[in-house]
Amino acid sequence: MKPSIDIYLDGRKVDTDRLSDLPSEDSVAVYESLRSYQGIVFRLREHLKRLDESRRTIGLILPKSLQKLEKEVRECAATYRKGDKFLRLTVNSRHSYLFVTERNRPEHIYKVGVHLKTSTVRRNHINAWTPAVKTNAFFNNVLAVLDGLGDARFDSIFLDAKGYLTEGTIWNIFIVKAGKIYTPAAGGILNGVTRQYVIECAEKEGISVVEMPLTRHDFWNSDEAFITNTSGEIVPVRSLDGRLIGAKIPGRMTLTLIKRFKQDINKKLKRKI
Repeated sequence: MKPSIDIYLDGRKVDTDRLSDLPSEDSVAVYESLRSYQGIVFRLREHLKRLDESRRTIGLILPKSLQKLEKEVRECAATYRKGDKFLRLTVNSRHSYLFVTERNRPEHIYKVGVHLKTSTVRRNHINAWTPAVKTNAFFNNVLAVLDGLGDARFDSIFLDAKGYLTEGTIWNIFIVKAGKIYTPAAGGILNGVTRQYVIECAEKEGISVVEMPLTRHDFWNSDEAFITNTSGEIVPVRSLDGRLIGAKIPGRMTLTLIKRFKQDINKKLKRKI
């Protein structure tokens, strides 16, 4: 059964029997994917900062201030005190839309890891379109998703024009080698809010994080690998293109980061993040 979705238009909940009255979205919009914990949105201001950067890049004038958007999102999220929620904030030149639903990843993926494949679709060249911008023009990612239909991959991983790993369709990637964490540099990817948070968690644990170009060879020969995003947090990787990664899933360092992540979230919940 599909999870139900609540929809808010400009901060007001829309009755399900009046969805046809919703104004149509403009062809150009920016968005952010958010997660709330017990009614508190994780790093909302960081998400809104990125949304503002996205709209500046595409020349979009928002219909309201970031402060107004923040107020709308916080008030909506506060009505969902039980459990965690996935929220998608979409803003065009006329309206803000907030979609609220469940997105709980299957528990087993955190225990056994996920299988990834490199996509035959290349990541957009940064001079053609920057992955740092989140808009409803999601064509590059849609092609990669379609590329994976019919097989057991959890997600597709983009290579850039030079053959270096970049990111998944909605995930950032990390590998662990000889006690250090490596991840593609932020210049050619979406610098995920959760990606940044995981790097902070690693630094708090005294773990060195290196941002550098990575190849599939690097990934296949890593001790551990994991992926991150807002809705799924930290997910261990079992294989890339059929090559198994590491000897144990999840790996020791991955477990350390998962534990630190959850501890920090619980502390921030007490302070309302």
